[in-house]
Amino acid sequence: MRAAGKKVRRISAGTVALSALALFAAAVLAVDLFIFPLRYVWVYAKMPDIPARGDGEMRVHFVDVGQGDCTVLEFPGGESMMIDGGCGSAESNGAVLSACAALGIDTLDYILLTHSDTDHAGGLSAVMDVFGAKTVFLPQFPEENAAFTLFRRRAEEAGAQIRTSRIYESIISGTQENYSTLLFLWPMYLKEPDGRSSNDTSAVIYLEYAGRRMLFTGDLSAEVEDKLLNDYVGIEGEIFRLEVPAPWGKASVAARLEELDFYKMGHHGSSGSTGEMLVSLCCPREVFISCGIGNGYGHPNLAGISALQAERPDVNFYRTDELGSYTLTVRADGSYTIERWEDV
Repeated sequence: MRAAGKKVRRISAGTVALSALALFAAAVLAVDLFIFPLRYVWVYAKMPDIPARGDGEMRVHFVDVGQGDCTVLEFPGGESMMIDGGCGSAESNGAVLSACAALGIDTLDYILLTHSDTDHAGGLSAVMDVFGAKTVFLPQFPEENAAFTLFRRRAEEAGAQIRTSRIYESIISGTQENYSTLLFLWPMYLKEPDGRSSNDTSAVIYLEYAGRRMLFTGDLSAEVEDKLLNDYVGIEGEIFRLEVPAPWGKASVAARLEELDFYKMGHHGSSGSTGEMLVSLCCPREVFISCGIGNGYGHPNLAGISALQAERPDVNFYRTDELGSYTLTVRADGSYTIERWEDV
């Protein structure tokens, strides 16, 4: 009888162990499905050391994703925006996801995909998996590919508000204190442009804070840059002067493109972007370039760099292929610094 009793106890102990294991597995699955995808937990072990944003600071982080593009904005009010997400390779995704983790981002307020090329869209599905976004801006006329299709599906599944990039879209700071503006200057198409690549439907955005002005042109070609700037010059900037809704009422926005403080060089510094008109009108002081070491495209092209230097001899260039990731910080008094992540 005692042996039988022991057998019953052994079976009961085994059942308890199996039940505990099943509960643990269920808990892990629930965390993976509803809280955090555990396949990305390594992100938090590889975070770069980036200090917290100071009061009244706007920060623009240029993430080194190799031959691709990813920029993360932190607005003075604390909102966050990712512009493009790299190519989706393991190395690129690691850089993008660990950057967001280091910045303490829980959920991105905005994701903007400038256009659907894989070197811009490839990593955004992983970003949606780990962090998600409240609002997603998609290209007006995307070229369908696997990376773009997956990102769009992830955004829809996550319940993000999906909007289409178009001229005059704006993001205005939530308060009048530390007022910042972001304005879309392109695309302005009402119908699909015939014969153009997706590069020329890139979202172009203008960012202003504390008197400092910056332009992002995506992968736009010089031909389309000229069209945008001719429209701007033709009516003395009035095309980008408007009133937009703001949390406190109406805000006056005026994109001023002459002699910019900051410029993100178009199409990774390609010879087909940053044309003569942009160089002469905008002649920026600080120029940022996202490109991969020894890339096969010859980015950045020396002709564009030389043209900017000829127009403004004191211009400075900051390249991810040379510096790795780095941050532009603009303070409420208009002062600014540009620092490599290794140096901050």
